[in-house]
Amino acid sequence: MKALILVGGFGTRLRPLTLSCPKPLVEFCNKSIVLHQIEALVAVGVTEVILAVNYQPQVMLAALESMEKKYQIKIS
Repeated sequence: MKALILVGGFGTRLRPLTLSCPKPLVEFCNKSIVLHQIEALVAVGVTEVILAVNYQPQVMLAALESMEKKYQIKIS
């Protein structure tokens, strides 16, 4: 099963937290916001996650590589 997560915003309402990292990577309860979503999707059987990224895509890709390996799913 595939899932799409929209993470293209600039996170202007979360500044200054989003000045150094994109909004999906801001931590909430010691995990990034996008990690909470990915864990929930893995729990219901999703095997591929597609992220619609706009702001700082290279930072997002670097962070998501480790999540791909840890949860054994494809993230693009």
